[in-house]
Amino acid sequence: MNLFCQSVDFRTCPAAVREKLVLDPTRQELFLRTCLENPQISDALLLNTCNRLEFYFCLVDDFDISAFVDEFISYNGWSEYKQTFRGVGAAEHLFSVAAGIESQIIGENEIFAQLKSAYSFAIRCDMIGFMFHRLLHSAFRLAKAVRTHTDINTGALSIAQAAVELAAVNFNIADAKILIIGSGSNAELIVRHLIRKNAEDIIIVARNKDAAEKLLERNQAGRFLPLNELENHISDADVVFTASSSQKPIITAANLENCHKPLILIDLSVPANIEKKAENIEGIKLFNIDSLNAIININNRKRRGQIPKVKTLIAEHLRTFARWLENLKAQVR
Repeated sequence: MNLFCQSVDFRTCPAAVREKLVLDPTRQELFLRTCLENPQISDALLLNTCNRLEFYFCLVDDFDISAFVDEFISYNGWSEYKQTFRGVGAAEHLFSVAAGIESQIIGENEIFAQLKSAYSFAIRCDMIGFMFHRLLHSAFRLAKAVRTHTDINTGALSIAQAAVELAAVNFNIADAKILIIGSGSNAELIVRHLIRKNAEDIIIVARNKDAAEKLLERNQAGRFLPLNELENHISDADVVFTASSSQKPIITAANLENCHKPLILIDLSVPANIEKKAENIEGIKLFNIDSLNAIININNRKRRGQIPKVKTLIAEHLRTFARWLENLKAQVR
């Protein structure tokens, strides 16, 4: 029984490559079902967020798992940027991810929820056996201990908050006409942070009218615009945020031909929801999720001092898991 992990993340792999590695739920399920059919793989977990794509495996015997993953991904950028972790090193990497010290925003809480969601998804695909049940619950206990015994998440920005701060650097939010494309959790966080900066003209652009109107009602702000009317209104906007799950651009350069004034575009989606050629249009500033690094780095400095404490907790939980793993191997022998 061998643990194995392959990963790409925001630190070494740019958003332009990461967006080509995004796996929608259908492809994620296909991958895990393919693992289920392979007798060499007893457990598998797939973690795919806007900032990382990671595969975790428990292998019954040694075989070329790298080739197995490469064949599924079928994109050369994966091989160029991937990192590999084996044995206890794979567990240590997972623990570091769960603890939040591998995140773009150090100590952020979202990765914990994303990891739990990935675990639940793998369970539904019958790819969590006793090994990964123990491994993942060890990671969850660690994540809770980190948040209880350190201040790593105190004052942490969210991606949405960082995006609003970036917009505020470039425009007076209180006077801006703002469009937000999407009606999910990130869109709602953007609305809340805009309200705190006294934004008054907020428009939620979405396909799902019911979800958008519930979002606006919860926050008592803004109005709804159907997505199919976006092109008629975008030239009047000052700031546009995209935070949708669309797998292709929603805003193209052609949509912006009638923009004759400064426009800030902040694309938080991976894959990108705004065509890159838009940045070539005069007066338009286009930012993606990697553009937030300057603001995030300032915020991260406040919490880097907590990392040694977090690493101590990781080491403690890793020793406990490693002892369990050694005892298990001894029983198998």
